[in-house]
Amino acid sequence: MGVRRTGRPRRDEAGRERRGALRGLISTTGITVRDILCHEDRTGFGGPGAADGYTVVLTRAGGYLRRIAGEEFFVDPGGGYLTRPGDELRVAHPIGPGDRSTEIRIGAGLFADRFDGPPPSRRFTVTGATDVRHRALLAAARRGADPFEPADRLHALLDGVAGSAGHWRADTGARPAAAAAHARLVRDTCAVLAGGPPGLRLSLDELARTVGASPHHLSRVFRAVTGTTVTRYRNDLRIRGVLHALEEGEDSLRVLSYAYGFADQAHLTRVCRSRTGHAPSAVRRFLADRA
Repeated sequence: MGVRRTGRPRRDEAGRERRGALRGLISTTGITVRDILCHEDRTGFGGPGAADGYTVVLTRAGGYLRRIAGEEFFVDPGGGYLTRPGDELRVAHPIGPGDRSTEIRIGAGLFADRFDGPPPSRRFTVTGATDVRHRALLAAARRGADPFEPADRLHALLDGVAGSAGHWRADTGARPAAAAAHARLVRDTCAVLAGGPPGLRLSLDELARTVGASPHHLSRVFRAVTGTTVTRYRNDLRIRGVLHALEEGEDSLRVLSYAYGFADQAHLTRVCRSRTGHAPSAVRRFLADRA
């Protein structure tokens, strides 16, 4: 199985060439991976566009609103979304441009094998270990690794994503109007936290005031809709931010500890190890793409 790299972008249905730079492309039998930097700054929904293939999209930095086949959700570095051919696509950027994603385009057979049947949501979350696997794949491709390595990493990544798909769940038991209000509250909270260190450094009281809710209501609704706590979700985003900074070349763990609101470097190390299975110093070593 070979891997082909090319630096020339291909224009597709979503106008990604206009939105941002595509670099470090990877291609293997039946699968194409694109690194997407989005410059779109429209705060309201644009489009519509239409998906022309089966894709798995993983977000590495930033955040944005997606509407796919009528389902609306906020996408952040904790996961991504799936598309099928013909899906109506719309996107909005309430926190501004600059989000970074990886698009994995696969064939119908491979998609059915790993994502058989309609998921409860097009949006999915991934574990910290899968997120590290994702970033390690891109680092290996940038280093010009033996073609076998990125191909093998790519299939392992798809297995990890398939195991995570469907973690985002509906607010079951709530009346339709209340469920819609709860969904908006969660989307607004996700947007604030995905804005980077300023939002991630807010206290729970400050975060609740920002989204117009009491801390108790926010905590209760967030857990009901997402299945996780605000604290756990925030920690995941803090670690994703640190991983992205390491991927982009930042090498000072002390600087990152301060920027993302950790008490100190030891605190960052404990949280990173608990969320990804690796210490940040270890992640820094195998994400280094200067070799």
